[in-house]
Amino acid sequence: MSEPAGDEIIPLWPTWVGQLQLPGAEAPNHALAGLAASPEAAGNLFDIEHGAVAWLREGIVAAVGQWFEKMQVQPAPRWRLGGRLEALGFGHYRELGNEPGAYLAGLYFVNAPAPPELDHLRSDCAPSHLSLLDPRVGFNALALEGDPNFNETRTLAPVAGMLMLWPGYLRHCSRVHLARAPWVRVALRVELENRLAADPR
Repeated sequence: MSEPAGDEIIPLWPTWVGQLQLPGAEAPNHALAGLAASPEAAGNLFDIEHGAVAWLREGIVAAVGQWFEKMQVQPAPRWRLGGRLEALGFGHYRELGNEPGAYLAGLYFVNAPAPPELDHLRSDCAPSHLSLLDPRVGFNALALEGDPNFNETRTLAPVAGMLMLWPGYLRHCSRVHLARAPWVRVALRVELENRLAADPR
């Protein structure tokens, strides 16, 4: 005879975000910042033969391996990496969106954005910050303070050398950059190769 089910509270739909500070980032970051102004970096960054790009790829490979291990996906599937090196200037931002077709998305921060060069900003402006939004629309409408579902967003100030990964469906945005010095980072996509082969499009 089976045991009766016990009383429990079951978590539903956890959304994981990976965050890894890559060691020895200073020299590669300097090289990547210089590469941001080069025409050869206009396409997929990881198609370029460059020492700093190879260094970043190694860090991402390690982080994706840790992701599959955490998710207990073994053996890890074959995947393909895409990346776009971008430098946001004064007044630039990235609107709210996700990465359709990607298993994972993320950002690598080449530099820490300079402080805003404007006074009298709104208290909720959070210039040059990254915001991640829970994909469950309206799930926290009646949540109470102290409930882990109370805040549907996570907003953070980027740190140079920080690599972040999250599920491709997760909505995210980059708040407006309000400094003259560019905010340099790499936008990432991790696509599963078997899914690409099965997709007729």
